[in-house]
Amino acid sequence: MWSIGLVPVTRVLTLMATVCLAVATASAGKAVGYVAGEKTPIKLTDINGKDVEIRTAKAFRVMAKAASKKGVDLKIRSGFRSFAKQEKLYKQYRRGQGNLAAPPGYSNHESGRALDLFVTDHKAFDWLQEHGATYGFHRTVPGEAWHWEYLGNEDKDAIARDSKKTKSKSKKKPTS
Repeated sequence: MWSIGLVPVTRVLTLMATVCLAVATASAGKAVGYVAGEKTPIKLTDINGKDVEIRTAKAFRVMAKAASKKGVDLKIRSGFRSFAKQEKLYKQYRRGQGNLAAPPGYSNHESGRALDLFVTDHKAFDWLQEHGATYGFHRTVPGEAWHWEYLGNEDKDAIARDSKKTKSKSKKKPTS
């Protein structure tokens, strides 16, 4: 067995993997969100370093997998925002120094339902326009091709099919 000093390599690798996992999910968990100015508890999870409300994250992952099968790479630029972050963005907007921003307490980013996606080409935008609603995502801010909100009303049959395919593939044993 390989070792580093007196510690077996497998123990070192296990410890490193545990530390990496803890760092990657450190910001996920419970948070105070806002819906129409009212505080509400929400559950967050991490997608590539971005906090996302748990139901939004589930739908996004399924949607991103479907898009990937068609050669479209969907990535999140911004997800959940705290009241303080939204307040900062709103002040910048009011000073003419930032993008359109809702007042703090009234942004759907604070509910965890809004995602700003990297939409850098027509292929991604066209795919989202055609298929986003199938997964419960809708473009709600005119002029912002990147802003998509999870509103539900998704085609639950399509999500169930995609989820079952993913689960059955993960249960198959490797052939090589």
